[in-house]
Parts: sequence; C-alpha cells; structure tokens
Amino acid sequence: MVPTNFTRDQFACLSEWHEKVFDKTDTTHRDAYSQLRNAYDITKRWAETLQERLFPQGTTKTIRRPIDQWNRKFVAYNWSRIYPYADAPLELAYTVGIDAVDGFFVKIDLVDAKLDDASLRRRYDEIRGPYHDSPIVALMSAEEGLAIGLSGIIEWSAHAINHFPIGYNQVAEQLGLITTPNAAQLLQHFQCCKDFRERQPKWSSEMTQLFVRLAIAVHELGFDWWATKATNTQLVFGGKEKSAIRGSTMAALFVRFDCVEVRWLAFDGLDAVPLNQKLSPELVALVEAANAQKQGVSAKRGQRSSRIGYWPDQYRIEEVVAMEEDVLLGDSALSEANIITRNQIYFGPPGTGKTWTLQRLLEADYPSQRFEFVTFHQSYGYEEFVEGLRPVIFDSTAAHADATTTGDVRYEIKPGAFLRLCERARKDPAHQYAMVIDEINRGNISKIFGELITLIELDKREGEVNSVTLTLPYSGKPFSVPLNVDVIGTMNTADRSLALVDTALRRRFEFIELMPDPRVLKGVTVSKGDHQIDLEQLLTALNMRIEALYDREHTIGHAYFTPLKGMSSEQRFGALATLFRTRIIPLLEEYFFDDWQKIRLVLGDNQKKAPELQFVRDVESGRGATNLFGSSDEWDEYALRPRYSLNADTFNTPQAYIGIYSTLFKPVAE
Repeated sequence: MVPTNFTRDQFACLSEWHEKVFDKTDTTHRDAYSQLRNAYDITKRWAETLQERLFPQGTTKTIRRPIDQWNRKFVAYNWSRIYPYADAPLELAYTVGIDAVDGFFVKIDLVDAKLDDASLRRRYDEIRGPYHDSPIVALMSAEEGLAIGLSGIIEWSAHAINHFPIGYNQVAEQLGLITTPNAAQLLQHFQCCKDFRERQPKWSSEMTQLFVRLAIAVHELGFDWWATKATNTQLVFGGKEKSAIRGSTMAALFVRFDCVEVRWLAFDGLDAVPLNQKLSPELVALVEAANAQKQGVSAKRGQRSSRIGYWPDQYRIEEVVAMEEDVLLGDSALSEANIITRNQIYFGPPGTGKTWTLQRLLEADYPSQRFEFVTFHQSYGYEEFVEGLRPVIFDSTAAHADATTTGDVRYEIKPGAFLRLCERARKDPAHQYAMVIDEINRGNISKIFGELITLIELDKREGEVNSVTLTLPYSGKPFSVPLNVDVIGTMNTADRSLALVDTALRRRFEFIELMPDPRVLKGVTVSKGDHQIDLEQLLTALNMRIEALYDREHTIGHAYFTPLKGMSSEQRFGALATLFRTRIIPLLEEYFFDDWQKIRLVLGDNQKKAPELQFVRDVESGRGATNLFGSSDEWDEYALRPRYSLNADTFNTPQAYIGIYSTLFKPVAE
C-alpha cells in the first residue's frame, strides 16, 4: 500500500542514515532503505499531482534510490523532477522533495547528470544566488509540512512556483539551454507584411528592440501573430489556425514609419489598452511580466492549445498576398471589428510638432488623400461640417433655364466635409479614412457637431452592438458614422487650456499630449566668436521659468529652434537673433500680457549684472519723473509704473543667450 503522507520517522531516517554506506546484507540497512523508498513514493505522487495541475503538457521523473549511485551512501534528501513541457531542456527541471535539514523544498534546479558544459553549474549558481534566499527556491520546515499534509504541501508548492520572480524559461534562456530568435531572425517572420517591410527599417534601434521583445513575449504566451490587409492594423496577435479565414484578435498593432502603436483587450491579468499607445518600455515590460508568470504555470508557448504559436509568415501565402493587394476575399474579408478606430486629439503648447506629427500620420496611414482637412474657428458651423443650405445661382446655360429664372439664387442642401468623408469611407470599408480638424478647440463644438457628438463614439458606429442612426435635419436622411472613419484633431493649449475643453469632447476622444522636448536639440550649438550657445539648455531654462511663473501649457516648443539644426554654423547665430527678436519675445509678451518684469525673469535678465547682456532693460525713472512732474509733493514716486525697453544690441551678443541658462546649467566651454 502506497503511503499517503510524509512522516516524522522518514525525516528522522534521512538524518540518522545520512553518509552511511549501504550494506544490503544488514537487515537494519535494508529496513532504512525500504522506509526511504516509501518516502520516495509520496514525493513521486506529489510531483505527478503538481505536474498534472500546472503543466499538463509536461512530464515527471522520479528515481527511487535513497543512496548515492557512486559511493552507495545514504543521502539526506529525496527528489522528483518536473519538466514543464514536452521539449523542455533535460538539463533543467522543477524539483520537489524533502531534506533532513531544510524540510520540504521546491526549486528550479540543474540536472547534473545531463550537463555537458561544466560552466553551466557556475552560471546557474549566479542566477540562483544564496540557497536560503533565492528567487527560484522555496523552503518549508518539516514540522509545518507534516502539519498540513500532502494536499497542503501540493498547494504550497503550486503557489511557490506561480510566484517565483524568475520563470523556468527565463532561467533556461540565461543558461543558453533554449534559444530565443535573434532580432534579424524574428523580424524576418514579419516581412510578409508590406507596410512592415517598408517601414520597419526606418525605426530607431530602440523601437526595433521594443518590438522584438514584445513579439517574443507574445509568442511565448501562446498567441499567434498574423498580418491583415487593413492599413491601420497591419499586425495583430490572438488565436488563428492556418486554415482559418479570420482569427480571434486580442491586440492590434499599427506600423508607423517611426514607431509602432498598439492597443489590446484584457489578457493574462493585464488591463485592456483600449486606445492606441506608442509602444513603450512600460507596455513591453507588462507583457514580459505576464509571460514570466505564465511560464511557471503553463506549457511553453502553447498553453492555449497543443501547438506553438504561429508567426505571420507561416500562414498561407495566397492569403497574405491577397491582403497586401487589398483584394477582398468575399466573405473571407476581415471584419470591420478587426479595425480599431481612433478618436484622437493631439494637444500641447505651440511649436511642439502637432502639425508635423499630423502630416506624418496622414502620409503613413491615409494615402491617396483618404482624409478631409478643416480648421475650426468661431464662425464655423454645422452647415459647413455636416450639411446645410447653400446658395446656388441658377445656371443660364441649363436646358430648362428661361429669362425669368436666369441669375436667380436658390438654396440647395449640400453635404459638409464630414458627411462627404463618411460617404467615401462607406464605399471603401477595407481602408481607414480620417477627418482631420485643426484648432479643434477654437470652434463651438456643440454648434459644429450637433447630434454627431453621439454618433462618433466608437460603440455607436455602424455595425457595433450599440450602433445609433439619426435623421439629418436638412436632408431628412438616416445617418450613422462608419467604423473606418477616424476623427483626429489638434489643439493649442496656449489658446485654450485643456481644462476648459467641452466635457462631451473630452469623453469621446483620446488626448495625446505633445510637450516641448529640448532633447531633440541635444548637441546643437550656436557659435559666435569664442562663445557657444547650447540650445538644449537654453530652451530648458526658458521653459522651467515659464512653468514656474505661468503654467506648463504656455511653454515654448522645440519646433521654434529645430530649423537651426539644418543651417550652417555661420547662419545659426543670425537666425537665433531673428528668432528671439521676431518670435520668442513677442510670444512672451502675449503670454504675460506685456508684464515685462516677468519677461525679464524668464530671460534671466534680472541675474545679469552687465546691462548690455539684458534683453529687457529696467529704465530708471526717478530723475525723468521729476522732470515730468516737478518736485512737488502732489505725486508719489512709488506709484509710478516701472518702465522697460528692449535692448536691440543685446540680440547680437552671444553672452546674453548664455546668460539665460548659465545660472542653471554649466555652460558649454568657451
């Protein structure tokens, strides 16, 4: 009969017989051997139960030998190995067992008998660290384990494996026991996607590495990768059999010329990312953390099925070609549910690249003029945006014209920019279209959008579960917004704070902040004589002071200075002087409502001892006031407003620019 629980006698036997040479002719030796083999039976049952529960694709191995096979000495422990999946490296296993000193243990351990490389043990020891304080070892005293019984021990060990900070695959990869595709090999899997093939080479090395890390983590979580024919969701991951027309999409990736954007549904303990975000180290780390946790409890890469996840190039060639050529496959065309629509507003201070970002976005994602562009202003209304009555002069050349009607003005219902775009998009559901609204915060949103403010919500679009159709007030036609229409706007926070934006607009749009980034000016200097002006430090100092005196929404964008990067060194100083005189100073005047004292603070003029280095000089008014008003007591000299003047010569003095930031940063060596 197989024993059902460990006993104190078994631990006592391990301790008592440790290091004694087994003598099979001695009855007491044979009794000890038999007792310890019974303990092995319980350990074997422990391992098998754990494997069935956590690693259904895995295997176990138990050698019921209480003695060292080389010296035939009794050992102070027993063990059973668990390999988490069928092709797991034989050199590494989860190991459970009992020890005369440490009690019950579970760990990720090397299998010495399978080692061909002696250095593996050294590298493993570095990963494991101190045995009693290791991220891949869990221990429980004999008394605690005996008190909770085998079922409690199984629960304890399952919890320990699930919460090891380092997973099995991570250890195996660090030891070189399993190989992860290198970047070049992995990127090759995605070359079947035309947009990826053309755009990925233009990414930065950092963006490429982030994508590689994400692709590996997703693949090891058991998901499939495949390409789509959509221009805004070129890559997706989820579940898709090779023979399937459509897959179950878990996430969509937007392949840009300079980056990847991603959004996903909730999976593996991760919250949903419902609106597209630029791929970042933080997002990738979330997926990698989910992968590390899953590696402890699921079969490698295949916990969702009995197979390894597919790469895009493993699907049928004709399907990929048809997608790339935008050939609709009849009923096999990807559903619009796989297209992730976006309502976005790019906002920030002037000069932060909002227009530039928008231009790049349109070039990359909406080719062939698949967009309408409008600029909102106070006079812009519903009639221009949706539909309205427009005056039309009766054509004298028309066949039905007569002397009475020629030249008369009639009013006809004409579609606006948004309605025209929706009509185009509805006829071409395979592509995304964009309604681009510049200066969206300058218009009267309620007046311009009208009932459309409801229709543009993503869940109210055509074909969605909560789709809404309304009757247009002029034409009387039913109308809803197609799913493949994106609404993208820009707003300048210096004109109107984000806090003042219509609540209805805020709820329906994803707001993407674009703030000044002095780092784009890193290494760009302006030389004049023996002096060098560091533009990165200059812009940083200006914005630090503006934010302290006003707010961050009125800082100065880096785009004001980026044209200097493309100029020769001889041209830069003159361009900088012109920039300050014609754009920076007037902008500060507008920001601070001609409060020249604050402008002096922003420019650091109050900290410059030499008057010739001050852009804005404080004009002494005491003597001039006496000349103006006399020396009588009828005027109060303290009631006089301070007077300031611009120093034209200062714009041509390099030390004046250096003085803006020299008190905050160490200036470039002169």
